[in-house]
Amino acid sequence: MALIPFGSDARRHFKLDDAVEFREDSFLRKRLFETSDMHFNMYCIAPGQENPLHRHPESDEILFFVAGSGECECGTETFAVSQGELVLVPKDVPHAIRNTHAQDNMVCILVQSPLPCVHVPVPRAEGAASKG
Repeated sequence: MALIPFGSDARRHFKLDDAVEFREDSFLRKRLFETSDMHFNMYCIAPGQENPLHRHPESDEILFFVAGSGECECGTETFAVSQGELVLVPKDVPHAIRNTHAQDNMVCILVQSPLPCVHVPVPRAEGAASKG
């Protein structure tokens, strides 16, 4: 299912808080802007939720953690992440983001390029060790 961008040519300026939204049942992926060359997305991840392990065969991804804390699994490494930190995810590297905080919501901004950015789920056996 294609994501409809929150921003557009008609809406080139807005506050991030206007786009932030959390759901009880799963994390929310929201496209903030889309150009012919990149996606600029936001993940809203409530406590205990995660963006499951996946990879992008032809696209790099840069993650910027705006709020909250948790962990980012990237290949064989797992980074503790919090507000103001960045993670580079090279193309085809399995990665996942988890909100491990008991109460605080997590907001992560990300850029994906080049397009199309194919999203491939990765079974745990292919990725890093399970957080079981």
